[in-house]
Amino acid sequence: MTSRKMVLGMQFSGGYGAAPGAWRLPGANMKSYTDMDQFVRYAQTAERGKIQLLFIADTPVLDVDLDHHAPHHMIDPLLVLTVLARETERIGLVTTASTMFTEPYNLARRFKALDVISHGRAGWNAVTTSDPAAAANFGAMIPPRAEKYERAHEVIQIVQALWGSWEKDAWLLDVDGKRFADMDKIQPVNLQGKHAASRGPLPIPPSEQGQPVIFQAGGGGYGLELAGRYASGVYANPYTIEDARTQRQALRDAAKRAGRDPDEVKMLAGFMPTIAASRQAALERRRFPGA
Repeated sequence: MTSRKMVLGMQFSGGYGAAPGAWRLPGANMKSYTDMDQFVRYAQTAERGKIQLLFIADTPVLDVDLDHHAPHHMIDPLLVLTVLARETERIGLVTTASTMFTEPYNLARRFKALDVISHGRAGWNAVTTSDPAAAANFGAMIPPRAEKYERAHEVIQIVQALWGSWEKDAWLLDVDGKRFADMDKIQPVNLQGKHAASRGPLPIPPSEQGQPVIFQAGGGGYGLELAGRYASGVYANPYTIEDARTQRQALRDAAKRAGRDPDEVKMLAGFMPTIAASRQAALERRRFPGA
């Protein structure tokens, strides 16, 4: 993750694969949703195959009928990625976390901890939640779109400030001088916004890459503004090459408006491969995934 040249990624689903009914395929592990050994095998295979990052989507709500469908999302993405961090060496580890229902200090601490544990391979896909059922899990309601993104800007800024609350050389580890760290180089951030605030600092030193990488996946004008200002990677779902070029140019324009070098922001176009012994078999599996 350190070079930030992240191009090829793989998305992990909750347990049985993204295709509907995939958990019913012959030989499928019916307990894979909670089987960390299986996720480790997936991650290690992806790493051997030169995949550059793993991405775990997340929505904090049960959004399927478990009578007939496996869960869409991990039991807890950050905990799963922490397991994978200890069993892999190079692959990036990215997951979604909402700016709506988590306070900046919690977000900063958890992702910084993963970044240190993984030796600088963590990324945060910063999203604004839109599902009313997810909001209800936190005793809240979804606010108007403008307010959601107003909070998102505040939360990301505070998180980044907390990540930077240690200077690079603050961690002394000076046994002879009897100094663990230089407190003059570890400072509170003291940020107060309309929707979020934090005093800081974090109790965690910088990782090998300094700070986790920020990703973004929202669309529309608000999402583009957020991506252009903060993101290093942006997930997109273009259906044609021309559509991809249009989305990419819009992203570059948003980065320019934010005063950034557009080349700092990479667009990652999604695709879903289906693997089988032949093209015809792959098409049949895609058409009838539960067969």
